[in-house]
Amino acid sequence: LGNLKLLQNIVLDQCDAMDGITDKIINDPRDCDIDFNKFPICPGDSTGEDCFSQAQIDAIKAVYSGVIIENEEIYPGFPCGCENENGGWNPWIVGPKDGIEGIDFPSLQFGFGTETFKYLIFQNPDWDYSTYDYHDFNKTTHYASSYLDATSTDYSGFKARGGKMILYHGWNDPALSALATIEHYEGAKKVDSEIELYIRLFLLPGVLHCGAGPGPSDADWLALISDWVENAKAPERVIVKKSNDKKVIMTRPVFPYPRKAIYDGKGDPNKESSFN
Repeated sequence: LGNLKLLQNIVLDQCDAMDGITDKIINDPRDCDIDFNKFPICPGDSTGEDCFSQAQIDAIKAVYSGVIIENEEIYPGFPCGCENENGGWNPWIVGPKDGIEGIDFPSLQFGFGTETFKYLIFQNPDWDYSTYDYHDFNKTTHYASSYLDATSTDYSGFKARGGKMILYHGWNDPALSALATIEHYEGAKKVDSEIELYIRLFLLPGVLHCGAGPGPSDADWLALISDWVENAKAPERVIVKKSNDKKVIMTRPVFPYPRKAIYDGKGDPNKESSFN
């Protein structure tokens, strides 16, 4: 866990202040170009809490880069930031998963991933990820893909029925990459350039899976979608809150993707009025 703390500190040192505020929140992680040459390497390529082995750096790069097979992206990487926050890379990506009753896997992603492939994709409880030839991924998963995937970007039927949808995703969700949600939304926009008239995506900086993290995430999404459906009032500026013991300690605005909140450079960074 010392390495996670070191990793997050390095990422924040390089990118936290890009948005004009030093607050452990990276407004848009895609703007952060991590310089791995500044990572301390352990002597003799050993391991330690104040340095990294080359294998650890390679693993970190893999998390950020995603899964690419034969030059084709299978799944995007995870945006940088919040690596050492409670509910961040531990327990989702690197483990340990201590404290999660009934889970006997080194990390949650390992558990979800291997069990899904065993019982839903290959229907083989003896399937072993460590011996599987990933170069045949698209071929061997083609059948399961036909009934498991929900990746269509054609929302024409939904639009014709007058449907409205709000999507929101924590930028630093360690379970499901926000980049995957962005790719899906951008794919839908290629199908229909007017997608924002009935589907809007909101990205929450510094927010983990379903909440938590240093960023604010609380909003009355049900009231927002009701207002859109019943009163034709589309959500333009959503105020998200962060509370401590039921006391609101931070409010910030989020805007429909690809717009994002920009700090005015002078106001209280914990108040939504300081952002445009």
